[in-house]
Amino acid sequence: MKVLYFACIGLLLLVVIMTGCTSQPAQTPATPAATAAQVTVTPMVTPPPSLTSTTWNLAWFDDTNGMWSKVVDGSNVTATFFAEGRVTGSGGCNGYSTDYQLGEPAIIWFRRPLVPDHLCQTPNGVMSQESEYFTDLSWAETYSVTNGQLLIFDRTNRKILQFDPS
Repeated sequence: MKVLYFACIGLLLLVVIMTGCTSQPAQTPATPAATAAQVTVTPMVTPPPSLTSTTWNLAWFDDTNGMWSKVVDGSNVTATFFAEGRVTGSGGCNGYSTDYQLGEPAIIWFRRPLVPDHLCQTPNGVMSQESEYFTDLSWAETYSVTNGQLLIFDRTNRKILQFDPS
């Protein structure tokens, strides 16, 4: 009887071990950078006048960790859109110029800006803010101009940038 008992326990352990060895590996969540390459943007002929007729000042941004943050006092982050598919402005320390594309309905895509290695010491936090701003631009998926503000959303439809007109 004891032999049968130990044989059953042994078989049960063998099944548990074999099942664990054949299970699927854990799925890692997709990162915004990985999914950005999969987005297909059909360019519009012309951007809406509300987007290109204004210089936009960043008021709030996502710090790339999900924290909604106000722009650092004493810094000025701007975006000016041109119909030719370029956006230029200030990241708070460095100037930038990069490509953007629009699609329907309200799809937007930005190339991450390449900026010089110029470092700013003041105001405090401006360099991390600039990096987070450029990351948010690269995560952009959709936009709207609502109540006079330019709002940009990521792939989960979470607001990541909020601009006011200048």
